[in-house]
Amino acid sequence: MAVSLRRRILDVVDDRVDPRIIAGLGGIALSLRSGSRCVVRYEEDTWIHRYRGGTVVNTELGGLSAEREDEVVRDTFLYGYHPRPGDTVVDIGAGVGTEVRLFSRVVGARGRVLSIEAHPRTFRCLRRTVELNRLSNVTLLECAVVGEAGPVRIDEDALSHIRNGISQEGTGGIEVTGRRLDEILRTCGVDRVDLLKMNIEGAELSVLEGARDVLDMVGNLVVSCHDFKAEGPADAWMRTFAPVKALLRDAGYTITTRPADPRPWIPYYVYASRGGQ
Repeated sequence: MAVSLRRRILDVVDDRVDPRIIAGLGGIALSLRSGSRCVVRYEEDTWIHRYRGGTVVNTELGGLSAEREDEVVRDTFLYGYHPRPGDTVVDIGAGVGTEVRLFSRVVGARGRVLSIEAHPRTFRCLRRTVELNRLSNVTLLECAVVGEAGPVRIDEDALSHIRNGISQEGTGGIEVTGRRLDEILRTCGVDRVDLLKMNIEGAELSVLEGARDVLDMVGNLVVSCHDFKAEGPADAWMRTFAPVKALLRDAGYTITTRPADPRPWIPYYVYASRGGQ
């Protein structure tokens, strides 16, 4: 939404009102809007939304219900491959945990999810999402995944911390640890990845180029490319859709895309699978 639910409520009530009152109003509004009972509480600059289908954590009040989030994740990230019990999922660019609840549930107790997020504020929400939903099969990593290891700077989006990507200027923003995918998998003892999900705001090509040596152990990928955000020559670095497809095709994957989907971002998702997996 262009204007957050919290902002709308704060337009009506004074900023000095106890957050518990705002949480109560928000819970009522979200319950009515979603058709699913929502109980909201405020906790250390985060909003905890408890639905029947799970708990959603964010720095803003509002957003999709847990049930609706799961529907979107199935349609968006599990379109090409649906993980099975015992699978290993690696989630690069996990955000506040929108996908982690469903990933954790579908792989089950014998499966494993590596959930990776770079932005400190976003990572705090991700950690609480995992804690409050009791996702015992999830391993959390706070870092950026990069093509070349070393510190990197990520931008600070003034409107939404979950849209922050690696700074192209290398200045400003926040400095975070950058780790290569092969090193992460080795350190975490992962020798097989059934699904690799990547949503990292334009850095996907450099990560994949740096991960060629480990792609043999990856059965399926879903990569969110961001060509739809590129508006001019200065945004050429965001046009990764064609080279990502070419790289994965050269690595032996069968590629599926959704060019007819009316949502502007979906035609730039790349679904890649190896035969028989």
